[in-house]
Amino acid sequence: MTTKAYRTLLKREESYAVHALLYVAEHPGAPAARIAEELELPRDFLAKVLRRLGKAGLVHNLAGRTGGVRLAVDLGSLTLLDVLEAVSGPVVIDTCQTLERCPTQKRTGACSLNGAWLSVSRQVRESFAGVRLDTLIAPESRPPATLG
Repeated sequence: MTTKAYRTLLKREESYAVHALLYVAEHPGAPAARIAEELELPRDFLAKVLRRLGKAGLVHNLAGRTGGVRLAVDLGSLTLLDVLEAVSGPVVIDTCQTLERCPTQKRTGACSLNGAWLSVSRQVRESFAGVRLDTLIAPESRPPATLG
């Protein structure tokens, strides 16, 4: 029996960012090392992701004995799309969508594929934007409304 390799839509850092935010919501002030250990993520890579989340204003990374990682935003106002774009930039299906004229349009004058890419990108973005992070936490694990 052969195992099929998967190609994921999300980059590792995007997935790690979502998992880390949910963990921090349930365990405010947890040190990065504990987050990495409990989520079974590479410690150095997670540290890089947490720095990006901090730079984006989504978490506070505090050093010292009373430090750790704390949310800087209310998860009710944060969607999966917000997190993905905070970590990696705008979500598009293919970079040809970002060009004024893709190579096929330059060559032939038209490109029917670009319209398909745009449609799929819109649907993916709407789907990610429709999932608030607070809905991904079990009700009994949801933090109080105040942020640390």
